[in-house]
Amino acid sequence: MNRRGYVNGCESEIQPALVEACVEHAYEAVKTTRKTSLHDRASTLEKIAGALRGATTPLARQLAEDSGFLTEHDMRLEVQRAAEVFRLTAAYTLAGWSTALDLDSVERARGAFGIVRREPIGAVLGICAFNGPLLIPAHKLAPAIAAGTSIILKPAPGAARASVDLGKMAVNAGWPAAAVAVLDVDNDTTMKLVRDPRLPVISFTGGRVGWTIKEAAPRKHVQLELGGVGAVLVAADANLEQAARECAAGAFVRSGQSCISVQRIYAARSIFPELVSLLVDAVRELQATHPIGPLVHEEACSWIERLVQDAVDGGAQLVHGGSRAGAYFEPTVLTETTSQMKVMQEEAFGPVVAVNPYDLIEEAISEINSVGGAIHHGIYTADLDVAFGAADAIQAGGVIINGPCTWRADHMPYGGVGQAGFGREGIAHSVLHFTEPKVIVVRPSRSR
Repeated sequence: MNRRGYVNGCESEIQPALVEACVEHAYEAVKTTRKTSLHDRASTLEKIAGALRGATTPLARQLAEDSGFLTEHDMRLEVQRAAEVFRLTAAYTLAGWSTALDLDSVERARGAFGIVRREPIGAVLGICAFNGPLLIPAHKLAPAIAAGTSIILKPAPGAARASVDLGKMAVNAGWPAAAVAVLDVDNDTTMKLVRDPRLPVISFTGGRVGWTIKEAAPRKHVQLELGGVGAVLVAADANLEQAARECAAGAFVRSGQSCISVQRIYAARSIFPELVSLLVDAVRELQATHPIGPLVHEEACSWIERLVQDAVDGGAQLVHGGSRAGAYFEPTVLTETTSQMKVMQEEAFGPVVAVNPYDLIEEAISEINSVGGAIHHGIYTADLDVAFGAADAIQAGGVIINGPCTWRADHMPYGGVGQAGFGREGIAHSVLHFTEPKVIVVRPSRSR
């Protein structure tokens, strides 16, 4: 398969010389982009948002066709959210981020004041995952433009077209052609880019290989958005219909191929049977109204098959689904799983969710925290004391009250704790990651 790239405003087949030219262009482009005004950056971002909104239907269809496993229904939301990312980033850019610093609180600084500005660290390498072919690169390109820096996007295999489309939109919107590129390169070349000193900032979305990238570039500014075993706690006073409906969607959106997918549900014992029944009904309705697609490939499907079989062999009950056809795995609901089972400890990244009862909320929270890290967890309850008490005790990058762990707005801080990630995405936080502060101090001139 010929790999293609988008470099200096042109699409072409990737050769070693092209990769080198791309990195050099990105390195040199920062000298220009850092001087662009916030107004011009915001204008570029708004134009990209408009281009995305105007092409929602054809882009969604293209994304679904290109992937072979993502549905057009899901991809419509993908395009809409990508447009929101650029629109919200434009608004954040217009507000600016320079601050004044009162220095004369120190006696020796009497009469002095300071300005804290943020300047780009350098060119960014944005490495993207397959499950968000448009949204993930959007979360890297938009803050790069806001920060006034250049970026090289490395898309997941088979997902380069969406990144190329974004690159073209950026150039058409007025961003310098040398400052945005797409390189659909292999793993060896990617690691060479990771180590290249001309790319001092890395933003990675994907699996645990992210830690290998961080270890390979210990002096770089590395941001990792990985994954976890997302959990939801459903208290006895929760709105069960809402919890079941939203957890079904959160567990099986994109066939469960989401780093914040609902994989574990802990329900108060008194409402456990009703919740399981409502959840299965919600899954059936979801299958009828918005058919769930296959996984990315058959190997991923085999992994889900092994997880489910391991659980059943260990005594878990299969209450819905469990069948496989090629790369398609039927949305599956398990009960009576134990904390030692792989499905409770390892990220499935596929269409399976386990539901268990709890007697004490402290025990449920302990089970939720038993994995090595998480991006989001959720809790459903009508009791604010319970909600905030649980939110304080749960170890995760975010806790969603009366929502599944899958819930996200694209300008909120987003990232995991422990093995689930390092740093945060989400517009403002990515801009901060791509820039560094510079203090400019003004002191009064003293007469001789």
